[in-house]
Parts: sequence; structure tokens; C-alpha cells
Amino acid sequence: MAITVDKDGKETGGIIDDDVIQPFSLETTGLRGRMVRLGSSLKQIIEQHDYPLPVSYLVSEAVTLSLLLSAMLKYDGIFTLQIQADGAIRGIVVDVNAKGHIRAYAGFDKDAIKQLAGKADRNYYDLLQNGHMAFTVDQGENMDRYQGIVQLEGESLLDAVQHYFEQSEQIKTAVRMAVHPQDDQWRAGAVMVQYMPESMQQELDTERGEERREDWRRTKILLESCKDDELLSPNLHSADVLYRLFHEEGVRIYPATAVKHVCRCSRDRVANVLMSLSGEDRKDAADSEGKIDITCEFCGKTYLFTQEDLKQLS
Repeated sequence: MAITVDKDGKETGGIIDDDVIQPFSLETTGLRGRMVRLGSSLKQIIEQHDYPLPVSYLVSEAVTLSLLLSAMLKYDGIFTLQIQADGAIRGIVVDVNAKGHIRAYAGFDKDAIKQLAGKADRNYYDLLQNGHMAFTVDQGENMDRYQGIVQLEGESLLDAVQHYFEQSEQIKTAVRMAVHPQDDQWRAGAVMVQYMPESMQQELDTERGEERREDWRRTKILLESCKDDELLSPNLHSADVLYRLFHEEGVRIYPATAVKHVCRCSRDRVANVLMSLSGEDRKDAADSEGKIDITCEFCGKTYLFTQEDLKQLS
């Protein structure tokens, strides 16, 4: 069976299962991994924006990958995945904090997307033409920002992420992901496995190098055997899925992080943005009555600032 442990390595009881980031490791090989399962949190993001199917699909993939990637990092701040492209979809932004609070939005050409109606065989990834993906970790003032950038090559967002790790970070990474609307509710699931970066090269350079390469090949085969239904089904526990995949590898499961759709916008934050503008810029942004209204791209909430409000910001 799968072993569940706390942060100190002691065995413990139940774990969160849906809308979750589930860490695990494989005892026999020392590989580490994360499993992400999304239900209501993803549904809230998609339904809030009412995006067309192609946009919803790519946003769902971006959200899932953001949670996987952020979970592999040690940080206390905001992890942002940003996609910019020249295609029918111009951009996607996802950000998540260390508490698992996530939000997302997309910008796209509505007319171009409408022309895709009925073209079921179209690869939605093609809508991100000449694009790139950036990962940023912002830990606040007086802290270094981490950023990685990769061109959108291959056949999917997943291909681009794996290429980034192999070429830029030189970390062996394998991911299996599935995204699909089920019963009018978007669901997503994914499993990522990585070599521990500090030990990978040392072990590959030793006499055990070939043995470790075989471990990696075997792990990838096991991961690729995972079916979409196993990743997406709300009736299968995360621990059960991981045990099915890796029971011979001694899968060890650690405390999970709950995922919630939370927007961090506020009137105070918008006011701070307006305060950073010059008086002339604020005047240009105001309407004929001298008012400014700003809408949050993530959640759609609008903040109205009257002339009197703006004077108080000066």
C-alpha cells in the first residue's frame, strides 16, 4: 500500500483528495513527484469567465501546469506562469501562491476563435502561434526574482514545459496530464516525476549510472501507463492512483496542499496602482466625468474611483 507521512516523515492518516497538490516520493529510486487533481476550483475559474472551449482547454492546462511547477519549488510568494503569443489566443496568465490560492485569465481574438466552431480535430495549441512561456517567482521586496522562459515548441504546453526542464534546468522531468469537461464540469489531473536535482548528475556519473538510467526509463513507462480516467475520476483517491502506478517503487505520500480559486485583488491594491501614476496619466485614464473604473482581469470585479476619490490619492 501507499505510505502517508507527515512533514517529519512519520506515518499519518487521511489526506485531502480533490482540488489538491499531492507530494510523493519513490523509495526505491529516490525520485520525487507531485500529483495535481482539480475539480471545483478549476470549474470556478472556467465558469467565471465563460470562455469558448478552445480557450477554456488551454487555460485549464496552464492552471494544472502552474500548480505542478510551483509545487516543485520552495518559495513564499507568487508563482506566475505567463504565455504570450501572436495567434487567436494572445495570452494566458496564471498565478498561485504558497497556500495553493490560484487565479487565471486569458486574452483572445473572439472572431478568430468563433471560426474554429465545429473543427473538433483542431489542435488548440496551434492557437498560440509564435509564442513563449515565462515562469516567475516573486517573493516580495528585497528578494531576488526567479524567471525562466521557453519558446512554445512541440505539440502542447506540456511539451514546452518538459523541454524547458531538460534544456534550461537540466532536470529529468516526466509528466502525464489530462484535461476534460465531465458532466458540464471541467476537471484536470496530472502527475510529475523528477530526479532530485542535487543528486541526479552525481549518480549518473558513477558506476551505478546505467542502473539509474534504467530506473528513469522504467519510471517513465509506469507514468505513461496512467489513463486519463485515473487522473480525472472524482471516485478514485489520489493515493490509489499513485499506488496503481508505483506500488513496486515504494510510493511514499506526504501532506497535501488544498487548492482554492482565490483572487487577491482589492480596492487598496488598485488605489496603489493609481497612486503610482502621474496626475496627467490619471487624467488621461478618466472618463468625461473625471471617474476611473478598473476591472480585474482575473475575477471581473470593477473598482470605481470618483473625482473625489482620485483627489485623495494625490
